[in-house]
Amino acid sequence: MENLNSDDFSLEPNGEGRINDPPSTSSSYKLFGRQATVHQMMGGGKAADVIMWRWRHVSSGIIIVATVAWVLIERSGLSFLSLCSDILLSLIVLLFLQANYAVFRKRQLQTLPELVLSEEMVNNAAASFRVKVNYMLLMAHDITLGKDFRHFFLVSNCYLYKDQGKYKFFLDK
Repeated sequence: MENLNSDDFSLEPNGEGRINDPPSTSSSYKLFGRQATVHQMMGGGKAADVIMWRWRHVSSGIIIVATVAWVLIERSGLSFLSLCSDILLSLIVLLFLQANYAVFRKRQLQTLPELVLSEEMVNNAAASFRVKVNYMLLMAHDITLGKDFRHFFLVSNCYLYKDQGKYKFFLDK
């Protein structure tokens, strides 16, 4: 067994931003007395380091970015999907302007990857969609014939609740 010096482990971050911790030899670092540490149970990689706050700057950066994104979505009144589409549209406009600027300045354009759907991918998606639609039609057939009363009851309740909501909205005006 190799000798471990106290100089090998410090509380200062190393070049990767991690803190050099001594390897755990006691069971205090083990989860529920198991053989593996919590870090090893999480996969032992960079993601586990971020989750366990070993890379403090990255972990705090993720929390700050998520909080700012949440505040922007809440304050703007936009849904997440519309905000994402607005951002993607803005990026497309910026790339268009960059391409026109490059032509104007007689610089070489950056190459964009060609987006191609393979026939196999389309066939797999169509087959998966076909299976889902067939299952839905089979459920509708069973409900219609009265073989699945539970789903019939759920569907009829949804229909009734929809009508109740419509009348409630009418009375609120």
